[in-house]
Amino acid sequence: MLYTKYAYPFEIAAVILLVAIVAAIALTLRRRPFTRYQDPARQVSVKRNDRVRVVSMPAEKQK
Repeated sequence: MLYTKYAYPFEIAAVILLVAIVAAIALTLRRRPFTRYQDPARQVSVKRNDRVRVVSMPAEKQK
C-alpha cells in the first residue's frame, strides 16, 4: 500500500530528506573566514621554552 496509494507523498518525503542531507553537508563543509583553525604541525614543533616561563617570586608574609 505504501508504493501504490501513497507513492507520491512517499517520493516527496524522500526528496525533502535528500535536500536536507545535502544542505547539512554543505553547511558543514563551508569555510568561514573568521574561524581559527589549529595547525597540528605547529603544535608539535613548539619547544618547552616557548610555552613555559618559570617565575621566581618572594613569599608573602602571613598576617
